[in-house]
Amino acid sequence: MRQWPDSFDSTTISVFVLAVLTMVILGYVFAVMDVRRWLRSLRRALVKVVHCFADFPEWAHYETPPCLRAMGLRAPCTEEDVKKAYRNLAEELHPDRGGDRRRFMMLQEHFEDAINYVRDMQPTGRSF
Repeated sequence: MRQWPDSFDSTTISVFVLAVLTMVILGYVFAVMDVRRWLRSLRRALVKVVHCFADFPEWAHYETPPCLRAMGLRAPCTEEDVKKAYRNLAEELHPDRGGDRRRFMMLQEHFEDAINYVRDMQPTGRSF
């Protein structure tokens, strides 16, 4: 008479327990990973590929955030580009130079949003 569990049963049970534990660990790893950062980097790569072509597709116009569009910029751009565009527009729109106060305040809000956007889009050098 055979005794239960024999070596085949023990191996099968061990494989299933290992599979369950692996699934739990993978679930935790994927829950911890910043999937949004990965999607942003994918979008950045797509935008860079699009810029290699002469004609700019219509869908890429919608990918430029409003804060960059208000300053006349397109993604991807650097923090220095944002600061330069802000300085140029601030000279025109500043209330002390005859500009509209409301438009200048909106420019400041767009500038803050654009700086945060550009900083978020910069690679951190961190890998998963």
